[in-house]
Amino acid sequence: MILRFTILALALTACTSTPRNPQSAVEREINACLPAAITMREGLVESGVWSEVLLVEWRDSKPRGHAYAVYLYPPGRNQLWAYDRDWGSTRVRAVKTDALAVAKAANTSRAIYGPITRAEYLQ
Repeated sequence: MILRFTILALALTACTSTPRNPQSAVEREINACLPAAITMREGLVESGVWSEVLLVEWRDSKPRGHAYAVYLYPPGRNQLWAYDRDWGSTRVRAVKTDALAVAKAANTSRAIYGPITRAEYLQ
């Protein structure tokens, strides 16, 4: 029974693999969410994957901010993902053109619940 569960878990993990940051060294830096999002986006775009860098600001006890690489993966499927250096990639459910909805979904998937004051794609 344990062997069946292990094989099933490995199979499911293999099916849900997402791209990795091509510059993984940036993930070890402190407060490097923006450079990590930018390098992830660049690697995805080079691979033909739609991707944007999303900047998010919110307020809880003090003003805070974060950057995500948001992308559709696998190509041809309407599955939106948000990547950050701390959590890696998580699936988010929002319309990709609605930066505020994407920001709310990305923050919620990481248990960040402050009211968002700004959300925009980096130009």
